[in-house]
Amino acid sequence: MRPCCILLFATLCFGHVLSVDIPAPEYHIVGGALRTENATYLNIPGAPNIPSRRVTICVPPGAMVESVSFSGSHQVIGKVNIPPTQPALPFADDGSIVDLYALYEQQKEKYYTSDARYPSDYGTVFSKGGLRKYTLLTVVCNHFAYNPVSHELYYAPTINVRIHYHMPARESKRAQFWNSLINDITYDEVAEDIIFNWDNTQHWYHTDTPQRANGYYIIIPASLANTVDTLVAYHQSRGCDVHVVTKEYIETNITGDDLPQKIRNYLRENLADIEYVLLVGFSTDVPWRSMVPFNNDPNSPWNHPDYSPIPSDLYYAELTDHDTLGWNSDRDSYYGEVYDGNFNPVGEDSPDFHADVHLGRIPYSSPAIIEHICEKLVRFDTNTDQSYKTASLLAGALYYYANEDYSGMSRNDGAEYLEQLMNDGVLDRARAVYLYEKGGLAPCSYTCTDSLTHDNMVSHWQQKGIMYECHHGNNVGFARKLWAWDDGDGVPESFEMQWPFTLTTSDVNQLDDDYPATTILRSCLCGNPDVAGLGSQLLNRGSSAVISSSRVCWMTSADPGGIPYHFFERLLVDTLNTDAIIGDAYDCARNDFMTIGNFWLPAYHYNLFGDPAIRQLGRTTGTAEREQEKSGATLTVFPNPTRGPVTIQVQNPHDRIVDLTIYDTSGRCVEDMNITTAKTNTFDLTLPAGVYFLAIEDGAESQIQKLVITK
Repeated sequence: MRPCCILLFATLCFGHVLSVDIPAPEYHIVGGALRTENATYLNIPGAPNIPSRRVTICVPPGAMVESVSFSGSHQVIGKVNIPPTQPALPFADDGSIVDLYALYEQQKEKYYTSDARYPSDYGTVFSKGGLRKYTLLTVVCNHFAYNPVSHELYYAPTINVRIHYHMPARESKRAQFWNSLINDITYDEVAEDIIFNWDNTQHWYHTDTPQRANGYYIIIPASLANTVDTLVAYHQSRGCDVHVVTKEYIETNITGDDLPQKIRNYLRENLADIEYVLLVGFSTDVPWRSMVPFNNDPNSPWNHPDYSPIPSDLYYAELTDHDTLGWNSDRDSYYGEVYDGNFNPVGEDSPDFHADVHLGRIPYSSPAIIEHICEKLVRFDTNTDQSYKTASLLAGALYYYANEDYSGMSRNDGAEYLEQLMNDGVLDRARAVYLYEKGGLAPCSYTCTDSLTHDNMVSHWQQKGIMYECHHGNNVGFARKLWAWDDGDGVPESFEMQWPFTLTTSDVNQLDDDYPATTILRSCLCGNPDVAGLGSQLLNRGSSAVISSSRVCWMTSADPGGIPYHFFERLLVDTLNTDAIIGDAYDCARNDFMTIGNFWLPAYHYNLFGDPAIRQLGRTTGTAEREQEKSGATLTVFPNPTRGPVTIQVQNPHDRIVDLTIYDTSGRCVEDMNITTAKTNTFDLTLPAGVYFLAIEDGAESQIQKLVITK
């Protein structure tokens, strides 16, 4: 049930006021500790790790937000112990961890010796922007506060958010931009999922002539335009409105300070028609926009080429405002500034993270390679073999050993992120090969299919539709961190480590390219677009899509699984708004992560190499698709995943008796029933929390679906 909110309007000297009441997240105090549900965290190293609530509020189309105020009434509700916030971690091995923990100790001393309530305000603005036609404001509400000296916990059951805004003049370019989108419903399902006050804002956005964008736009150098003919013909056969737009046309005909801005301006001008964008060309031909997440400070510890600036295609996918109102709002030409050097969210720019188009890239300017990739993408999208598409290869190395270099930090094992996916039923353990670190001192404690080695990685990369790895990395590969020996102090130290590679660019020709994988590389620099690195070379051979990091890869304890976890969840389980399409799942995953993790860097450094319109589970087209739809009984399960009852619908076009069987993950049958010969059969079912498989059989056809019931 969507929480209620109150909308108030007043005519003031600067326009209008929207007032929204945000209720607190549910909470419990257990053993002197605060437990909350559906909360986020502020991610300030060393500060009390107090939960907050992040919500996205919709304002009228094109509204210009002038100011935002937060109010509430904090009352003491008891005494608790709130630990300090652990620093966000880069998966790098360059001494940055020592610096981060020094910052953590310094800030912990400041906050935990202060006899003052933290946070001191009731809320902050996280981002301003939009989602296609919807104008959005994302805020963080501080329903809880904490005094580290007295241990008193403060609570405000409701925070009022008061938004002052004005509407653009009707003849302005801003008003014209939103008017061009007024009938657009392309992302309405996603918008309904993320907008807090959805029900109260439909009178602003209702249309009697709804339209869905059907445009698939390819931006490419003119000399390479014919290399994508195979992909163009394929998407046209699916009914897409395909446009091949040359870089030269944009350079000549679109205004902008540089080519990246011209490309973005072109996409903004045509947004009403665009659903998918594919950029084709090496970085020198189709350039990237690089983000500077830490304010332009020459003394920032993060002014290092491996950390910042960060090449990010989010710049081309998020199209709400002109650069001077968002990505470069302070007009200093340092884009995407969101933090100071201590991770305080006092950025000098005002970017947004909601992608308005699904965007991917083929980062090559070699005609032969582009043609090969396009042919492979079509093969992948037309392959519906579920035994291949849902099989996974998972490789988890050690990021950090406990107390490494006397840092006091906790152990961080990549295997934990892979186990989480399998334990939660996102990836099927029975269809997974998982490789963990079994060498050296303090090896991984989890059982695994095989030990993590270079030879095992290459040999197991066969007919796997999914590959996900967690390692340290560089431009050309990812490597194990192996505690090889100890000098007698029992503490893992840098000089005691060895770094055997698990996979490098020299291995890609040995990988299975007939059955390519949707790949996530959770390693630093593997997606560096300035070189022919591992991420791009895997797209050429071994993978059909690659999500990788253009610079150092980060994680936050607020959401340790990060974008990779949410991506696989949106790709394979929670597919209501994604239909298992790569680009859709990736953009929803970013939204999910930002709602929980509240951390900008992964939203910048992960990028998609590949076609955003490709479907993980495959698809058929044209007459073959229509014939398949009519060939036998079909099963629909919704919502999925769910906490409550699930609705099952069986379509039975041939009036046959349909057998429905439900199994748990052990193979035990928990339900078995015969469905009548009616054309449509719909019923509700209640099951305990767990992962289930639903199978239907009508004597001619069979179908299986996974169902996840959460606690």
